[in-house]
Amino acid sequence: MAGGNVTEPLRVEVPDETLAEALMRRLHSFPTEIGEGRGFEVRVTLVGNPDRAVTEVLHVVDEWLLDSGLERVRVHLDERTYTLNQPQPS
Repeated sequence: MAGGNVTEPLRVEVPDETLAEALMRRLHSFPTEIGEGRGFEVRVTLVGNPDRAVTEVLHVVDEWLLDSGLERVRVHLDERTYTLNQPQPS
């Protein structure tokens, strides 16, 4: 197997295009695009160290959840689906 890049993008389901664009602005250090399926999703191409990239993206999504007021979003990675809940203030 050549290269260490993750070929499939990390996908974040979002309720509307405005929130998708806001998340994409926050993820400015990663290549992103908006996809449409049943709703909108932000597709994030993971670059560099895959573990570090996933951690960085999820941290940005946590901050975006707090600022957007959404309670949770679904994230798809490596054919698995995860639910991220809004972090609780410490």
